[in-house]
Amino acid sequence: MDSRKFLDKIRKMQESGERIGLTENIGVKNEKSNLMENVFKFPVITEGIDDEEGQDISPDEQRDEENTFKDTVTQLVEFQPIKVFRQNVKWSGRLVREGISWVYTLEDSIGCYISTDDDSVLQLTDDNLRLLQKIRAYYDTWQDEWSSRLTGGSPEPEEGGEEMGGF
Repeated sequence: MDSRKFLDKIRKMQESGERIGLTENIGVKNEKSNLMENVFKFPVITEGIDDEEGQDISPDEQRDEENTFKDTVTQLVEFQPIKVFRQNVKWSGRLVREGISWVYTLEDSIGCYISTDDDSVLQLTDDNLRLLQKIRAYYDTWQDEWSSRLTGGSPEPEEGGEEMGGF
């Protein structure tokens, strides 16, 4: 949906008094059965990518990335394939127990997004806050690795930070 149609739809919803969710992508069905629809509720991360079909990485690379994520963040995760585009990489999944979907993309300076199942409320317990920090910390490492792969360079370790290893 182009920006003008999107804004027109928002204006019509406002005029009718219909509720607009902050992470809602107007016109997209929100069904639990289709993880990709749940994960890609953020309009900014899908813009421009539909024109180009991404390539999947090898099953071994995918499995290695998934295992590293599980070792670093949490074990019970459903993953989507990592998609490599000409100027972007996108990866998403869902933390099953917590009902949190996440998206990593190189499209933005900080392309780490989360949403909850059916836009439910997430209680900010210490455990959930630690989990969110782990998701973001893993994104930082993932982003460095995949940015380097896209540009043909080698990832540089962050100063003063620990590497997550496994790549």
